[in-house]
Amino acid sequence: MTTDYSVFGILNFEQFEKFCKRFHIDSKEIKTNFDGWRKLILYTEERVFLFPRDPRGVEWLDTEISAYEFLNDYANLPIPKFIDRIKDKEISFYEFAEVSRLKGMPYSKLEDKIDIQEVTKMQLNLANLFALWHNIPVQKLPQKIIQRDIFDPNLYEFEIKLLNPATTKVASDFAYQKIQEYAKLHQIKHPSLWDESIRKKWGRIIQEIVSLDDVLLHGDIHEDQILVHSEENLEITGILDWETVWVGNPIWEFNFFEWGFGIWKWWDSFLDIRKIIWKEYQKKRNLKLITVEGLSLIYTIFEFLIVLRPNTSLGKLIGKDIEESARKCIERLVRITERIEKEI
Repeated sequence: MTTDYSVFGILNFEQFEKFCKRFHIDSKEIKTNFDGWRKLILYTEERVFLFPRDPRGVEWLDTEISAYEFLNDYANLPIPKFIDRIKDKEISFYEFAEVSRLKGMPYSKLEDKIDIQEVTKMQLNLANLFALWHNIPVQKLPQKIIQRDIFDPNLYEFEIKLLNPATTKVASDFAYQKIQEYAKLHQIKHPSLWDESIRKKWGRIIQEIVSLDDVLLHGDIHEDQILVHSEENLEITGILDWETVWVGNPIWEFNFFEWGFGIWKWWDSFLDIRKIIWKEYQKKRNLKLITVEGLSLIYTIFEFLIVLRPNTSLGKLIGKDIEESARKCIERLVRITERIEKEI
């Protein structure tokens, strides 16, 4: 076995030599990962070393390590264990960190091989994990996490307004109006959506979710952040990359817009998946909501509005073009409304 010379993309020869000496590591044991937007990684079978990619990554890594330091008190969470923060200018100009390496393989490598039953099971397992860290009292969190905002507010401008109690009604009315306008323009006739009683029920469901207490959020869950045991056993063994951790409404954690294209091939099954995982999540957190369709209602509204945005790729994922995708979203809202009518 020889040294992987890609390590010199992170540390120069002299730094790397001192790194190996300080941490008692044979250079031949070390591998690299350059996938992170804000950090670079050296790792062995047992340990992982996280380095900021550049000055912009310093704050992100500091927050991620603060999350590990705090969450390591919760042994039931499958996350890296914090080992140390290291300030050593002979190795790196920036502070870097050492954490444990979790066992398992990336779920992203299996996404194309599994069926809808396994996808649903994976999402159900995730919902159970969400409940674990969502149940952690927010007031116990480090202030640097409590004070953080969503990592890309420009991308989620409408969603932020809808989930802010001060602007929920305005955002909800805006969305309802857009749906009506589009349906009228394209002669989509679904009378049930224009009933004022339906609009009020939507408002009650949305308001109830908006009123949920803020929780600790990972903030960037997707296929690359999830480790599973094996191809035969999809038990989740790790949730990685907590640099986007923040505090907000729990519904943010169920956001598929941060996922790659793989999850979207199951878009036709999202209503059923969301009903199952939202019901399980409510149970785990002892929430008593008026319907299990709230997750589907809110995210289908999000999907409809995103389809209408210029230069969006979502339309290509759920339809041949914008018109077909928007029509599908409206038809889906009709189905959700019919389900709600049976519950309420």
